[in-house]
Amino acid sequence: MINQVSTVGIILFPLQKKFFDMYQLALSILISYLIGSLNASLILGKIKNYDVRKHGSGNAGATNTYRMYGKIQGSIVFCFDCLKGFVAIRLSESLILTGLYNPIFHLDVYLYFSALSALIGHCYPLWFQFRGGKGAATGLGIFLYLEPLLVIPSLLIWILSLVTFRFVGLSTILAFISLPLIIFSFKDFIGRPFSLLIFSIILGFLIVFTHRQNINSMLKGTEHRVSLSPKSDAN
Repeated sequence: MINQVSTVGIILFPLQKKFFDMYQLALSILISYLIGSLNASLILGKIKNYDVRKHGSGNAGATNTYRMYGKIQGSIVFCFDCLKGFVAIRLSESLILTGLYNPIFHLDVYLYFSALSALIGHCYPLWFQFRGGKGAATGLGIFLYLEPLLVIPSLLIWILSLVTFRFVGLSTILAFISLPLIIFSFKDFIGRPFSLLIFSIILGFLIVFTHRQNINSMLKGTEHRVSLSPKSDAN
């Protein structure tokens, strides 16, 4: 009888552990999505009594808020959306490290799923009819937590592209799709180059997808160009 109980315990314990690990993964994904759904431009719009999605490009992000309502509100939106990407991953890591012992997945798996969930939450927020932003600031916050030094060359690409082409959307796309190349170039200095490379490719595809309207506008010649002059933006 004792042997039978021991056998059942040996069988059930790994299953219980796997269930708990999957539960932790699902919980971290859910929490990250809910944090990502806190869209700063839409929250600010609720306070100021406007909906940024009804003005300008219709995007609930920092760039459209900046164009429609000024530098201060645009900067607030950018910082908040960036910070929530950082915080979502930080909370997920804390949850996983305190709740799991010898998890079946590597810690990176939990973090990357949480990161993608936060980004999806920003783009399709539960609190705002699933109509949010494009994920650039949130993606920046995510990488500032995962590998902050890799943000520097990506940011330089963004600035160079903006100065050259004057398209914010194009600059954002180029900055994110350059990340896999940057990671590959610095793979000897990164502790987890392959998994981070895969994540950056997925992130790049998501950023391109959310900026598909910008791509269509550029092809049609109707995309808004920023002006390097302090007076006004170019049409």
